[in-house]
Amino acid sequence: MWRSIKKKLNFEVTVSSIENINIGEIQTKELSLMYSYEDLKQEIKSSPIDYLELHKLQMKVGQLGEAYVYEQECKKLAGTKYISEIDESKASDPKNGYDILSFTREGEPLHIEVKATTGKEETFYLSNHEYQTAKKMKQTGMNYVIYFVKEVMSDNPKLTIIYDISHNKEYGFEEMSWKITKI
Repeated sequence: MWRSIKKKLNFEVTVSSIENINIGEIQTKELSLMYSYEDLKQEIKSSPIDYLELHKLQMKVGQLGEAYVYEQECKKLAGTKYISEIDESKASDPKNGYDILSFTREGEPLHIEVKATTGKEETFYLSNHEYQTAKKMKQTGMNYVIYFVKEVMSDNPKLTIIYDISHNKEYGFEEMSWKITKI
């Protein structure tokens, strides 16, 4: 290939060895990068968002959070008869309004809604159905808790257990969507 290019351009190519240089001693401005931070940032900003791929990723993060919580519940209930009663299949049916049916060590049912994020943010989304399920369960004396897993991809995810979300003063609610029906 080089020969054909050399013939077409009508010039000679000489190959010389590259001097061995300690890159740590070179000033940043002297380095030639294929892309700079600003170039990459602009490329990302100008790229269209693939919402289907984003949704798939969010679903995987959610499943990862559910698997993490399931393992934590198994550890919590190790040595009790309730360990075999944990039901993670609830997550496959969104009509339930929660993801995992577990138990306290004393055997009280614990309805767990899992929220997961890869970051450290203190924000998650709760559907109206999940919120209404939490309220109904509270009114009937049932335990509905949210297990919020932050940094779910890290070696040490952070788990926050939120009791009684419908009356919890540590969290604020912001309405995010509307259902529109033609009348």
